[in-house]
Amino acid sequence: MTNRFLPVAVAVLAIRISVAEAALAQVTPASGAEAPQGVEYRIEARLDETTDVLSGRAELRYTNNSVSPLDTLWLHQHLNAFRPESAWARRELEFGIRRYQDLGPDDHAFDRLQVVTADGAVLTPVYPLAPDSTVVGFPLPRTLPAGGTVTVRFDWQARLSTIPRRQGREGRHYDFAQWYPRIAVYDGNGWHTQELLPQGEFFGEFASYDVTLEVADDQVIGATGVPVDGDPGWARRARPGFDTIINTREFYGEPAEAPGLGLLTSRTPDGTKRVRWIARNVHHFAWTTSPDYIYEGGSVENTGGSGGNNPGNSPGNSRGGNIGDRNPIAIHVLYQPADSASWGGGVVTERTENALRWLQEIFGPYLWPQLTNVHRIEPGGTEFPMMVMNGSPSEGLIIHEGAHQYIHGMLANNEFDAGWLDEGFVSFLENWYWEEHPGQDAAMLWAQSMAGIRGLELAGVSEPIAQPGAAFRDPNVYSALTYTKTALIFRMLRWVIGEEAMREAMHTLYARSALQHFDEHDLREVFNGVSGQELGWFFDQWFHTTAQLDYRITSATTTPDSNGGWTTRVEVQRAGEAWMPVIVRVGEVEERLESRDRIQVVMIRTASRPDLAVLDPEGILIDLIPANNTLRVSGP
Repeated sequence: MTNRFLPVAVAVLAIRISVAEAALAQVTPASGAEAPQGVEYRIEARLDETTDVLSGRAELRYTNNSVSPLDTLWLHQHLNAFRPESAWARRELEFGIRRYQDLGPDDHAFDRLQVVTADGAVLTPVYPLAPDSTVVGFPLPRTLPAGGTVTVRFDWQARLSTIPRRQGREGRHYDFAQWYPRIAVYDGNGWHTQELLPQGEFFGEFASYDVTLEVADDQVIGATGVPVDGDPGWARRARPGFDTIINTREFYGEPAEAPGLGLLTSRTPDGTKRVRWIARNVHHFAWTTSPDYIYEGGSVENTGGSGGNNPGNSPGNSRGGNIGDRNPIAIHVLYQPADSASWGGGVVTERTENALRWLQEIFGPYLWPQLTNVHRIEPGGTEFPMMVMNGSPSEGLIIHEGAHQYIHGMLANNEFDAGWLDEGFVSFLENWYWEEHPGQDAAMLWAQSMAGIRGLELAGVSEPIAQPGAAFRDPNVYSALTYTKTALIFRMLRWVIGEEAMREAMHTLYARSALQHFDEHDLREVFNGVSGQELGWFFDQWFHTTAQLDYRITSATTTPDSNGGWTTRVEVQRAGEAWMPVIVRVGEVEERLESRDRIQVVMIRTASRPDLAVLDPEGILIDLIPANNTLRVSGP
């Protein structure tokens, strides 16, 4: 088709590319930015179920607390990943997956900006990664100096995809995540902007949210934050006997009467309702709605309060809400009528309560007023601040996604660059939970994980774990190393420093870094300090190399001694480049070998003649060939 506007279009494109190139100069490591940026969102949004389109208007107040001036604000429009020609769709094509590349115009997701202004001046958004549109720049009309504030307003329309992935729609059920243009993180390393890909998840700036949603009046809503005005529909759909609704409306104090943004008129249309939500100290606002949801409520005592292990050094504490001293923490569960036996009757409510109770023991007080657990459209689970969207009532899934409330939610590392710090850490916590609770055989879970990773290592497809998600060769390798191997590594770390020190490290890490953005440096610093050991060798070896470990017993000979006992000489050989302390067990006696020598000899005395010498008897180490860790003792 001939386009008679082509010359004009080319000229406009050239202007936009030049603006994008200038703006992208800021998406490089920069100096400064010691303090977190100040971010406040006010959003009005209306869901039209006849078109499945959400229309929104937002006011983003952004304060530059860094030492560097900014010419452009960078945001993510993650919904645009779930459509043809996105970086996500093109990445999946490399593996023969066409689910989003072939999605039709009525089914794919979108996030479309309409009008954007900054302090009243109209802006032209730029998309430097086009045709991917998950990263957008707002070139500012004037430079934002250090300490300066700019108010950006934008209208947009959003639609979820019919093939769900961390969001989605089905009939009148909508799982809204990444549904609005979301400010990227700016820190001492510059802007963190990356197109959304199947490998890796999210990184967001802590912010306050004031969100008013207009939906059909029979809809039931669950969301990040607390409802401060309007009816989310819980009481009407509460299951008898499980209908306790803990009102956390006062957690943030009396909400101010904010002037409207003009999208939602003063009169609520017939057949609709409006619900206003407040959330602070969170890096995302997610929500779900379905008229069929059934509500069940519960609560967990907050372990904070006076004298509690309240993270007091976090700059986020000054952003509102009496953190850690409000009791109780509300639990909200939303599920479909067909789930009554599997989710209902207090099943998921109790599992969510148990998870949050244990996580407070491990880290410290939960800093938010509530946790909502909903049955989403998609299988599996995804975490958001104050909210988990789960595809099943599995207790393991609930503890996994619940643990994300601490690691992803409040410690909030960059999952694009270091997925292992979140997913692997949480996978370790999930198995740790099963070590202390009935329901799953933790030893079997660890053994299955170990077998899978040994297979990957022996196949020669391992990669360094501490690399950006996009750098892994494929999603399967990414998942195996980021989730499973990392969990095994954290288990080894707990063994190296001891469980008491591990628990102390969890509390210390949380107390120092909650409501900030922690990274590997913070993790190392805490574990070194708490353990009194220099653990750089451990982190370097296991996260930054593909070094493999293979201990073996080459000989084990015993002889009787003059005191009626037996002395066994065991020779241990280390193959591969990795090293770890290792336990040698002879009979019932254990010795811990700490030398890095390739060959070590240990003499072990036992009261009776031993039959076997065994290395790593508990199977803690990622040892490539465990079959050579056991040898029958020879001798008289």
